[in-house]
Amino acid sequence: MAPEKKLVVIVGVTGNQGGSVASRFLSDLLYHIRGLTRDPSSPRARALASKGIEIIAADLDDVATLIPAFRGANLIFSVTNYWEPFFRSDCRAKAAELGVSCRKYAYEVEVRQGRNIAEAVAATVDSLDENGFIASTLSHATRCSRGRFDELYHFDAKADFFPGYVEENHSMLARKTSYVQTGFFMSSYRLAPGAYFRKTDEGSFLMSFPCSRDALVPHLVVNTDLGPFIYAVSKLPPGKRYLAAGTICSWSEYMRIWSKITGNQTSYKEITLQELIENTPDKVFGREVGDMFLYSSNLGYDGGNKTSLKAEDIREVLIVPISLVLIIAVL
Repeated sequence: MAPEKKLVVIVGVTGNQGGSVASRFLSDLLYHIRGLTRDPSSPRARALASKGIEIIAADLDDVATLIPAFRGANLIFSVTNYWEPFFRSDCRAKAAELGVSCRKYAYEVEVRQGRNIAEAVAATVDSLDENGFIASTLSHATRCSRGRFDELYHFDAKADFFPGYVEENHSMLARKTSYVQTGFFMSSYRLAPGAYFRKTDEGSFLMSFPCSRDALVPHLVVNTDLGPFIYAVSKLPPGKRYLAAGTICSWSEYMRIWSKITGNQTSYKEITLQELIENTPDKVFGREVGDMFLYSSNLGYDGGNKTSLKAEDIREVLIVPISLVLIIAVL
């Protein structure tokens, strides 16, 4: 008799992170995958269903939809999306009505959704494996910088509940949890074309951030690399913190590598926060990401935490098909 499959539940299965995790677990026949999405009828959801993934409708703003979706899970992967309410026109209208910035409003939405996820996961904690909850998160900018960066909302929102809320309110769940900080997405330049990566009049390519040219930044190809990383973490004991990155290098080194690979002339220029804001069509977006680059330059993208485990640490204790290969790997 074939062994009963373990149930993996993936929040945001149609997104970048959830989709990558689903892809990796699909290749292991020991798992049955249940993917959560607001719209099971979307083309992406239907495509995943055709591969054998059980697609369930769930709303992160409604914990009552999450509890049955998580029930019986052996492993749950969680991700929240600050940028979804940040860019939505109805959310910006609501923020204006409340008299708060869309940055703060998106923070409040993400915190609420994270709390709902935590409560729903805690309701099925007994079914979880020893390391049964893996949460995608970031460092807490306000705390790490001792208040200097107190408006880096898309970092603090995640850290406030993963690990903050979980460890303060659900000790049993905390003992079964691992936290994975994701590096800077290699595709993030698409959020604001021309704002900080553009082709100059001379035909070369310029990257420009309010970040020291020598500051080390973790880089991640999220769609292909996060899934194998999460799969590897799931095989390890709980209670650890990780940094998912294919490589860690400065922006000047990044552009040198990009130049070598593409054959294009490139350069990196450190600019001020105000210059980045002026270069960005959506000024509040420019401020939010500008704060991130200043934070990376001064404290480090991970808040200066040197204890987070990385891919090389995993390889030392676990032999699995990890494929964290970025452009630096082909040099």
